[in-house]
Amino acid sequence: MSSGRIAVTGIGLITAVGSTRESTWASLIEGRCGIGDVTLFDTAGYRSRCGAEIASFDVSGLSPYERRRWSRSDQLAVVASAEALKDAGLDGHVLDRSRVGVLLGAGTGDLLRNEDYYFTLLDRGIDHARPTRIHNHFTSSPTDVVATRFGLEGLRTTVVSACSSSSIAIGYAADLIRAGRLDAAICGGSDALSRLTFSGFNALRLMDPSPCRPFDAGRAGMNIGEGAGMLLLEDWEAARARGASIYAELAGYSLTCEAFHATAPEPEGHAIASTIRQALETSGTTPDGVDHVNAHGTATPQNDRAEARGLQRVFGERARRLPVTSIKSMVGHCLGAAGAVEAAVAALTVARGVIPPTINHAETDGECAIDVVANTAREVPVRCVVSTSLAFGGNDAAIVFRAVR
Repeated sequence: MSSGRIAVTGIGLITAVGSTRESTWASLIEGRCGIGDVTLFDTAGYRSRCGAEIASFDVSGLSPYERRRWSRSDQLAVVASAEALKDAGLDGHVLDRSRVGVLLGAGTGDLLRNEDYYFTLLDRGIDHARPTRIHNHFTSSPTDVVATRFGLEGLRTTVVSACSSSSIAIGYAADLIRAGRLDAAICGGSDALSRLTFSGFNALRLMDPSPCRPFDAGRAGMNIGEGAGMLLLEDWEAARARGASIYAELAGYSLTCEAFHATAPEPEGHAIASTIRQALETSGTTPDGVDHVNAHGTATPQNDRAEARGLQRVFGERARRLPVTSIKSMVGHCLGAAGAVEAAVAALTVARGVIPPTINHAETDGECAIDVVANTAREVPVRCVVSTSLAFGGNDAAIVFRAVR
């Protein structure tokens, strides 16, 4: 029987500023920017050529077959999951494998190789296009390879809701543990750069040619990134009983669909406020109990303004004093993995009492009346943090983490 409380006992991270949890965390606290020219494919002719690309990550634990056949998203998911399982002390499979689930958010999947296949087919004909470049096309592939790689036989699912995908997957995992259907779950998401998303956001003129500046008066758009964030969630009492170290309690979450516009948020912040209020209600937390917001903060004029207004609606005048940050200024917008990467950082913030900064910040937009943690990390006790994810189609989500008590 579940206790109803959910513990975060393991975290795995790979981003443009670090190939592990600790290297990513150290870079974030230092305010190191991982945004630069993309090299994975030709970006000539694009308005913006910037992205948060992962330079390298450790694949030494993968077999030659896995390195050859698995997509970049698959490999990121497996390596980050291995780190989360080891961090939780579960790499030796202490728990019943049939009771450990895998719930991941997804975005581009294997599009990078799929695009190579397509261009080869066009340029040289189908006889030269390698079918192995499309075998892992499905967005559910990272979920499947993680479950198979670690022998996890519990419920598995893949959520595809644009930029809120992995936040929703984390919330679903918590629900399943509370309902007694799982004892634990690997949850989060992975995503890799691709030409389709890069060109699409450029076509929408949402991409900044320089490193992005969330909530800044001079902001000019976002930068796409790639990465993986994995959380190991467990029933609180079960985690305590086995002596696990707990980063934070996942106290509640919410997901809503504002259904305002395919690509733009409701501008006055009503929908965003509703999402945050519902997350706080499920966690039994009042707005006054929140010490920090890890914002979606894409650095597009529309998103930042709407999100700031949503925060003002929830927190009132206190929004001007509530520390808000957007790590997208360092790791870019990791699309299907964005919510998970930011949730992992939010849990670390609660555990360690340090808020990573929003870098490249010169002056807060006067229409974003919030306290941006600008350029330098801030050491403050954080008892409760809200992490927001605001996706295309109005698919919004928020997760609430509380300090161990």
